[in-house]
Amino acid sequence: MRRNNRNTEPSSPLAAMLTGIFIVCFGIFWTVMAGSMFPPMAIFGILFTAIGAVNAYNTYKKVKENSEKPHEHQEFDEEPVFEKTRAQKEELRCPYCGAPISETDSECEYCGSRF
Repeated sequence: MRRNNRNTEPSSPLAAMLTGIFIVCFGIFWTVMAGSMFPPMAIFGILFTAIGAVNAYNTYKKVKENSEKPHEHQEFDEEPVFEKTRAQKEELRCPYCGAPISETDSECEYCGSRF
């Protein structure tokens, strides 16, 4: 049997909160409409409203907790160190002609100068 590897975290807290608000609004609409037609069906609207409210509250609480905690891996005394990408690294060049060379070269392939 394969295990489901879906991510349970919402991709965006705002999207999760909006979904909760939408569910609450739908639950209220359902409760009013079903209550006027067939009152026992209003229970589903109340259930929808409760699920949406709990979802929106839990998402709000998680967002608030994460924004108040300092990042554990970040030290504020030191400036962040960013590694340069391959394109940003300085390329070694021959001091005489300026042609690109590698670290293992002992002489330039273009002008023949030793360094």
